[in-house]
Amino acid sequence: MNTKTPVVVMVGCYLRQGRSVALEAAARSLQEEQGKQAVIVEGGPGTLTAPPGVELVQLAPGCVCCVGQLPLRVTVARMLRLVKPARLWIEISQAEHLPELLRQLDGPGFAGAIDLQDAPLNE
Repeated sequence: MNTKTPVVVMVGCYLRQGRSVALEAAARSLQEEQGKQAVIVEGGPGTLTAPPGVELVQLAPGCVCCVGQLPLRVTVARMLRLVKPARLWIEISQAEHLPELLRQLDGPGFAGAIDLQDAPLNE
């Protein structure tokens, strides 16, 4: 039986300060879910570290819905295939890219593999 991987997309307002809300949420979720978590972060200073059980990939800063679309899509596909996380967290640095990113993730390329979920509150 093929189950869809839950995917949460968040906008990180702290990335330039070296903090990732997605990475923090994944670390909390790791303890609650007893499953490997994966985090893709766009932008930031490149100095983030992940705790054991959380796979982290930092993409170069830039627009994830145009010039960064291919690297993001390849990274999502690779994470799903190789890491097989209990949940995948994607953090982008600019809210204006969110609608297009959600449209791409909800498209035919990932439709059978992911389940887009709302970001948790209080982040």
